[in-house]
Amino acid sequence: MAGEDEQSPAGDSNTERPAAAPTDATDRSELLNRARTFLRSPQVSDEDIWAKRKFLTEKGLTEPEIDGLLRELPPRAQVPQVPPRTYPQPPPSRLPDLLAGIIRITGWIAGASALLLLVYYRFILPRLARSYDARCRLVRHQKGLVARLNASLAGLKDAQEEAYADLPRPDPFEEPPEYRVCRSVDDVLAVCEDEVPEYTLLRCALGEFAAEGTEASTSALFERLRSKIPSLDTPEGLAYQERLWRTLTSSSPFTPSDLSHPESCTWTYTPPPPRAPSALAATLSALHSALPEPAQTPRYQHTQQALADFTGYLTTHAYASATFLQGSDYGFSETGEDEVKREIRALKGLVLNRQG
Repeated sequence: MAGEDEQSPAGDSNTERPAAAPTDATDRSELLNRARTFLRSPQVSDEDIWAKRKFLTEKGLTEPEIDGLLRELPPRAQVPQVPPRTYPQPPPSRLPDLLAGIIRITGWIAGASALLLLVYYRFILPRLARSYDARCRLVRHQKGLVARLNASLAGLKDAQEEAYADLPRPDPFEEPPEYRVCRSVDDVLAVCEDEVPEYTLLRCALGEFAAEGTEASTSALFERLRSKIPSLDTPEGLAYQERLWRTLTSSSPFTPSDLSHPESCTWTYTPPPPRAPSALAATLSALHSALPEPAQTPRYQHTQQALADFTGYLTTHAYASATFLQGSDYGFSETGEDEVKREIRALKGLVLNRQG
């Protein structure tokens, strides 16, 4: 019984296998039909054959089935086998040629540089050195001349200071002779309206204020000058006013009432004291007074003296000519006694002519 029981499952399994085999064959045929339809579709016909093989393999088809399906495809749908990939031989490297060109160019540059250096050091540098030395010597010579000139100028300045120590100094407040007699601004303008000395104009203006008995403030002073001289309002006149102000504040005869505020104070004019003569001027004056006065001579004395000398000269030549003719008539040479006589006659004639 046991053997029968054991054999009955085996018999059942054998009975089931024939029933499952037709089912697998049906599924396989459907899979092949679907794969055949897939391969003949226009969207897949142009794909790579290796991609198709991979896809069919993933779907469960075997290699013989895939080969059969591919052989069933029409000839135009079959994609030719892809030839093995071949790559062209790469061109030879140009690095050696490039390095050779670089080396060649470097050699040319080095040779040209060496040639230029040779020419420079052999021909150009000596000329430049000589020119540089000559210029240095010239500069040193010029510096020596300038130093000698400065030393000479310094010595001359010292000598002038020593020599001019006794000379009288120029008076800073000395006025031209034509302006010394002026006592008002109108008098100054009557002499000359252009290039009037600042010192004279200020002196006359302050003199007018002193004569009127009024105080001369800075504003009143310049207001009066502008009223008398309209050209002071011009650009040139403004520059002239600046010079007037400098003269007013820097000259000692013009005294302000308040030194701390010269712009708003009043001004007075104090004539400078006469300067004492220098030692040299005093010595020259004493020497001039000690010298005797020259003698008074007649007006025509010089003419008379010249005529007397001329007459004596003519008389001398007249006596000398007579003696020469006397000696030449007899054909004898002139002796020492004749020369003495001739000189005596000439001297006698000259003395007589002077006495006459």
